[in-house]
Amino acid sequence: MKIQSIQLIALVALLSGCVANENPKEGGLFGGIHGLSSGAYERRAQEREDNLAKMRALQEELNQETTSLDAQKQKRQMILDEERRQLATLTTDVKALEIKLASMQKEKGASDKRLAAIQTRLKDLKSQLSTQQNSLDALEGNGVGGADALEGTRSGMPTDSRRQQLEAQRLELQQEYDDLLNLTLMLAK
Repeated sequence: MKIQSIQLIALVALLSGCVANENPKEGGLFGGIHGLSSGAYERRAQEREDNLAKMRALQEELNQETTSLDAQKQKRQMILDEERRQLATLTTDVKALEIKLASMQKEKGASDKRLAAIQTRLKDLKSQLSTQQNSLDALEGNGVGGADALEGTRSGMPTDSRRQQLEAQRLELQQEYDDLLNLTLMLAK
C-alpha cells in the first residue's frame, strides 16, 4: 500500500506541474487538450481573424481615399493646364499688340500723349500678366504637389479660391487687352 501511496503522490505532483495554458505555443500536451476542449484555441483563432478583417477593411478605406485624392489632383492639374493655355494665348495676344503698336508708331504719327498712355497701360498689363504667371507658378508648385498641398497655397487661401481669383484677374486682363486693341484700331484710322 505504501508503494501505491507514493505512486499516487508522485502522479498528483506530476499532474499538478502540467498546468493547462491557453497559448498553443506554451501549452504542452495537457494544455493542448485543455485548449481544444475548452474552445480557447478557437476563440484565439476567431479574434485573429476578426483583427485581420478589420485591417483589410481599413486598408480598403485607405485605398479608396488614395484613389479619391489622386482624382482630385488630376482634376486640379487639368484646370491648371487650361489656365496656363489661356494665359499663353493672352501673352501671345499682348505681344502681337506690342508689335502692332510699334508699327503704328512708325507708320502713323499718332498723338504722343495717347501713344504714351497706351504704352504705359501696356506695360501695366504686361506686369499684371507676369504677376498672374507667377501666381500660377506658385499655385502649380503648391496646389498639385500632392495630398498635403491640397490644404492651400502659401498665401493661406484655399486652392480653389485662389484659382477663381486668378481666373477673375485673367478675365479683367483679357477685357483690358480688348479695350487696348480697340483703341489701337481707332488710332490706326
